Amino acid sequence: MKTAHVDATAKGALLGLLTYVGTKYDVSAEVVAACVPVAALALSFVSTKIGDKNTTMLIDLAAKAAAAAPAKPAAKKAPAKKK
Repeated sequence: MKTAHVDATAKGALLGLLTYVGTKYDVSAEVVAACVPVAALALSFVSTKIGDKNTTMLIDLAAKAAAAAPAKPAAKKAPAKKK
């Protein structure tokens, strides 16, 4: 039961943030109103995929691949010139 409350609260906060940002950047009300249901649908889809075993496996494989990837060496800076 607590998980459902947290999930709903997070979705509501993200939808509120979407409308706030849309208003702040002068996006028309019609566009914001059209985006809110689409965002709610996307959040619901992501919410169902979070506990999925296949999704968890893919995220784990991606994390392992990222950890195994060689890091790029830092660029060497030239010494400062003295005047």
